[in-house]
Amino acid sequence: MQMKPFLLLLFFSFYPLLPIFSEVKPVPPGSPKEGYFIITYKNYSVNLEIDVNGYSVRNGFSNEDSSGQADVNYWIIPGTNEINIRLSERKSSKKNKSSFPKEAEVKLILGQKGQFPDEGVLLHHFQWDETNSAKLGEWQKISFEPAFIPPSQLWQEAETLTLNSELETSVLPFLKDFTKLLNTKDANQILKATEYRAKDTSEVRYYPYNEADELKSIQGMTKAIGSTWKLNPKQWKLKLLCKNQILEVADQKGEPVITSKKGAAIPIYLSRIGGKWVIVR
Repeated sequence: MQMKPFLLLLFFSFYPLLPIFSEVKPVPPGSPKEGYFIITYKNYSVNLEIDVNGYSVRNGFSNEDSSGQADVNYWIIPGTNEINIRLSERKSSKKNKSSFPKEAEVKLILGQKGQFPDEGVLLHHFQWDETNSAKLGEWQKISFEPAFIPPSQLWQEAETLTLNSELETSVLPFLKDFTKLLNTKDANQILKATEYRAKDTSEVRYYPYNEADELKSIQGMTKAIGSTWKLNPKQWKLKLLCKNQILEVADQKGEPVITSKKGAAIPIYLSRIGGKWVIVR
């Protein structure tokens, strides 16, 4: 996934996008009751955009050939899930000119702990070249109902949101207060403000939550960043994800609105739980 050249500092518990390291035999086809939903992709001579239930796995701005993967367990929801794929013409230049024919591929794979993605169970496969009937610039939708949902309390607790002026008005004070809290460098209070996210995302990825480790991670963040966090409240782009249960707050380019002078940034994903905003992803 292409990102701007600044660090996206997720000071909460850090879980890599490549959770599967040791070499083991593939899981035989069937209906596993747990695992990691992984998107793999590659594109040549054409731009590629992918989202899963509204979450942007890859934006369509890059004019470069690429291949990659992303663990999307955080974004798998009960019921019908959607993967949206869009290909678009590339503005050609000497800098980004590719020697490969136009083609792209996206796979949804279910992997198990200890596996590489290509050892997992292939759930869906989208492949495109210039002989394909799918037109450039049009969204292609893959709908699926997973055999199981990664464990999470969020989908039972989060309210369904509607984009309106009240929602936008209520988000700004919350993010101002959160930015102020970050700048206090009070690790215990920051832990309290981000505890829901840390616990729930640990569960989603079958990783035991450890409060001491979480606090240590936050203390390392406060030491490295200090009181240099700032909120950019102008030209926000609010986007609802996961059947309107998660709100993404970003700028017009999809970049985080909370950044630091040290080059770090915090992506913001919120839900309303019990009538209050909560950081959830």
